[in-house]
Amino acid sequence: MNRNINTKVLLEGNIMTKIKLEHIDNLRQGKKSGSKIGSRWVPHHLYKYEEEKYKRALKYRFLEITNKDRVNLRNIWQKVCLVKWWKNYVLMKNLEQAHAIIYLSDLPQMSGDIKSMKQVIKDYV
Repeated sequence: MNRNINTKVLLEGNIMTKIKLEHIDNLRQGKKSGSKIGSRWVPHHLYKYEEEKYKRALKYRFLEITNKDRVNLRNIWQKVCLVKWWKNYVLMKNLEQAHAIIYLSDLPQMSGDIKSMKQVIKDYV
């Protein structure tokens, strides 16, 4: 596999596609990706407040969302992690109960109060 920083290989069904972060940026803005990695049935477009969470996730290498956020951000984050060869860490916060769950590739790994889970995920990454 080509491990060039700009080009990665993504397995989508049975199709192998070379994708770049620019393709994901197009999806994020609601445009065609240019490499057939998006689907009309899977939402990817991000709103302005989601863009801030996305940029923070790129900086810290994990996505921090609440249980009320749209699935779009998780869809984009999944593709970013594939392109950058990162582990897909997501911190899902339930603000009403002050509880958080750490997910790795959509599988729950650990749960607890928000502050301690945030520190745990920073230690992992």
